Amino acid sequence: MKSTILIIEDNIKDMQFLKTTLERENYKIICAENGEKAFTVLSKDKADLVILDILLPDIDGFEVCRRIRENDLLVSMPILFYTSVSTINEKLIGLEVGAADFLTKSPDERELLVRIKNLLNAKRKIDKIVNLSFYDELTDVYNRRYFQQRLRDECDRGRRYKNNFCCALLDIDYFKTINDNFGHLAGDRVLKNVAKIMRKNIRTSDIICRYGGDEFALLLTETDLNGAYATAQRVRRFIGTSETEKDDSVPGITISCGITAFSETIKDTNDLMFQADKALYKAKQEGRNQIKTYAKEESN
Repeated sequence: MKSTILIIEDNIKDMQFLKTTLERENYKIICAENGEKAFTVLSKDKADLVILDILLPDIDGFEVCRRIRENDLLVSMPILFYTSVSTINEKLIGLEVGAADFLTKSPDERELLVRIKNLLNAKRKIDKIVNLSFYDELTDVYNRRYFQQRLRDECDRGRRYKNNFCCALLDIDYFKTINDNFGHLAGDRVLKNVAKIMRKNIRTSDIICRYGGDEFALLLTETDLNGAYATAQRVRRFIGTSETEKDDSVPGITISCGITAFSETIKDTNDLMFQADKALYKAKQEGRNQIKTYAKEESN
């Protein structure tokens, strides 16, 4: 699988040199000519490494590096300063703000390629460890920690770019009864099956996590309330269909779901999850095995 490298460089000649050199080594290249465009790219595309110049037309490379390092989801992504500025002071600043390496621009590409190869090899090893901390061991979907980070990022993008997205909480109906009547191993099988069905019925851009116990959360990107409702209904129908992921030992599995949509009135992620939880509570209160959307007037 090709490694993806983001080049942040405003000099067209230097950008083209890097792009040509790295594509010849079978890397996938993404380019950004300034810091703000780089952040937009990173919010949509996954990069394995960043090559960054110090001198940029909007914000300097040091600030770009600092802001990337503030994102927990990019913790293992190495940053290589590749710049014509080569004093000891600049090198020290670059390393202090979170760069993995610092290299002075040169027409000789050999050192550049070796350093990139070493950084990517180190990243692969770190990723194996980081991924373990982001996944729920039983269901193999994301855990609450990862979900909260992604939700914060999505809220920031929603405010900045006016993006639509929705958040849903799903709860397995009468799960305690399942554990009491069939045992915890059967309960574990139900959790795994529900997670598997959910993965099959959402887009790859959506995020599913085990939020706690028998509760799952969905982050549905670029989606309005109607689209989120349709997705949740599809998941609910498949979970309630005996032919799908059938477990004869635990019959009649159903879920309840609450959905809310991001808006500019949302204070923070806690506010968003509170709304989804209110809608979920209403779904359970009115008989379970159904979906409710959050309505502000009903919460007062």
